Amino acid sequence: MNDHTNIVETIRIKEINSRMLIRALSISIGVLFFSTTIPSNSNAFSLNDKNAQIQVIVLSNLGPGLSFSYRFSENLWLNLEGQSLSGNMSEDSSDGSTTEKSGFDSQTSYLNIRYYLVALADSVFFQTGLVNRDWEAKKEIDSSGSGERKAVYRVDYPEDGYNLGIGKNWIFNGGLTTSVHLVRLITGEPSINYELGNNWECSSACQSDFESDVNKYSPKYVIFLNVGYIF
Repeated sequence: MNDHTNIVETIRIKEINSRMLIRALSISIGVLFFSTTIPSNSNAFSLNDKNAQIQVIVLSNLGPGLSFSYRFSENLWLNLEGQSLSGNMSEDSSDGSTTEKSGFDSQTSYLNIRYYLVALADSVFFQTGLVNRDWEAKKEIDSSGSGERKAVYRVDYPEDGYNLGIGKNWIFNGGLTTSVHLVRLITGEPSINYELGNNWECSSACQSDFESDVNKYSPKYVIFLNVGYIF
């Protein structure tokens, strides 16, 4: 990967991150504005008189998904979430003799206990629980002429781990809900296998470039913006 490709890729990543940040801020500001403009006496629903909540994960750095929560005591809710994301880690490239394709595919599942601070703030919660990651990332390098596979750089992610998080749940008149929460993933570090064919090498600089791409798509912190219904 030459310097020009590195610069183009860096600009592309910054543009993607900027668009996601602007979108997250816009939606979050809208949610906060909507929640503060509703009169307090119009909020006819609360966590204390409902037993279940289902939400759609509409914005997250690990992709969209679904969330389901069930209350089994005044403060404690059982929460199950799942999300998925796939795409290209970098632009497919060709130098004339070889063609490179680099991509990732991830499915992430969470099983949590959420503790709501009912005495202090009805809708603020802390969560802890298990996380399962079915993640795959790899780069394939083929000969442009013969199609022969020259190399595969493959990332192996530990599947199981833990998570800690904090968030806030808004409940509107009619049972509509939205929530924002931040989750820290506590998992083992990924390992990278370089499967090299005959007459193919991946220098330390080559490995550093690929590992940099992998790090951009292997977040330790996950942001969620959910919308749904409580019943």
